[in-house]
Amino acid sequence: MHSTPRQVLVNARQINRHAHHTRSPFPENHLAEFATQPYIHNCLVTVHEGFHEYRFMVFFKRHVLLRKNNCLSTLLRGPAPILQGDVLVMRLGSLAAYVNMRDRDTILADWLMRR
Repeated sequence: MHSTPRQVLVNARQINRHAHHTRSPFPENHLAEFATQPYIHNCLVTVHEGFHEYRFMVFFKRHVLLRKNNCLSTLLRGPAPILQGDVLVMRLGSLAAYVNMRDRDTILADWLMRR
């Protein structure tokens, strides 16, 4: 677990090599503490900025015994964060396909995790 947000390469499986929207990521490679909580939750979050719409898939674990997330605790100023353990944010492009994060996407992902 790191004390600052960072970008990582996420492996994905593509069922149909001609259809890019069939990629399935493997977030479990980056979310630690498998023995404490093997199940990974995910939720779709949409950020509207003017006429632009950005969609992110957030992968996380929830368990009372997970370690405190140092990234979230430094981003949040106030009550203790709800999420503990690692969090993985991936960008969704059109057609619900996972795409690489660009500069603006990383800024929005940081903003998203503060909310």
